[in-house]
Amino acid sequence: MIGSHIIPKFYLEQFATPSNRGKNKPGRVWVYQKGRDPQERATSVQGRENGYFGFVRPDGSIEESFESVLAGRENECNEVLACAKSDLFHWPPGSHKKLAFYAGLLHARASQRRDFSERNRAHVIDQLREAAKDESLLKEIADALGRHLGQPVSVSHIRKGIHVWSERAPSKAAARNSYLSDLLKFAAQIAELLLSKQPWVVLRPSEETEIVTSDNPLVTFVPMANGKLQPGYGFNKKEAVAVFPLAPTACLLMGDAWHLARSRIDAATLWELNEAIVSICDRYVYSKTFCEETARRVEESAGTVRYGVNAFVGPGVTLPVARQFLRRHFGLSPQ
Repeated sequence: MIGSHIIPKFYLEQFATPSNRGKNKPGRVWVYQKGRDPQERATSVQGRENGYFGFVRPDGSIEESFESVLAGRENECNEVLACAKSDLFHWPPGSHKKLAFYAGLLHARASQRRDFSERNRAHVIDQLREAAKDESLLKEIADALGRHLGQPVSVSHIRKGIHVWSERAPSKAAARNSYLSDLLKFAAQIAELLLSKQPWVVLRPSEETEIVTSDNPLVTFVPMANGKLQPGYGFNKKEAVAVFPLAPTACLLMGDAWHLARSRIDAATLWELNEAIVSICDRYVYSKTFCEETARRVEESAGTVRYGVNAFVGPGVTLPVARQFLRRHFGLSPQ
């Protein structure tokens, strides 16, 4: 089974200390994880998960050709990724699209998004099974369906139907395949939204400070009046900007809602930016050199912003629960 890099090795190399064993040897990057001591690890082994991009066949075996497809798409963008951090880069035609797709791809494949999809599937199935125990709800549905069909419908028939429905809900393997099937399409959709966020500016930290990155490196946030950055807003929100770390010395800013006096940011602003990046990670934060302040912030706030929990969910917007869906499906009031 292929050991897939959730975050591409080439991307991690932009934040790594080059190997002293040769040009093509993996560099080393500092890895921070809440509850663990920071470690310096090789980019070749960090963030690997066997079969992460493998489709599950009907017999349970793993089909991993998609790994090669992703590698090809990544390679198309690597040159732009490596060059964009330079002041001398002149952004030739097509380079914005390539980098936007690359950032969207890293967002689409992040384990936070994958895990949210699985949690949501399991939650809906549990709700359906609970709804099948509600005699009052079942009777309302049976009466409504009976009126529609012009003949009596029993409560037991509705209960059995919901049970069969929940049992036939996509399996964990099917949900995983669906996640992978939509990955490139979702990445392209995010890329289009990023391209609409203008202008693009490369931010640079002051000397002796570094920009960090994570296993969920594309971050959106709304700048607050007090200077704080509130992460996790949707890409369509006009007041939200997107940032994508390119290297310890450069970070791409997309959008015009964060008003900075200049592209070289001071230490206080850098730490606000790093805090936003740390807060929306799934498990890992990365830096080129070890930093006690980064380690402290990881312990305090790593992963406090979660996909589908308090990130990328509009204020006041909640998804209908299975009970509401059933009521609407059979023409009943949702309440």
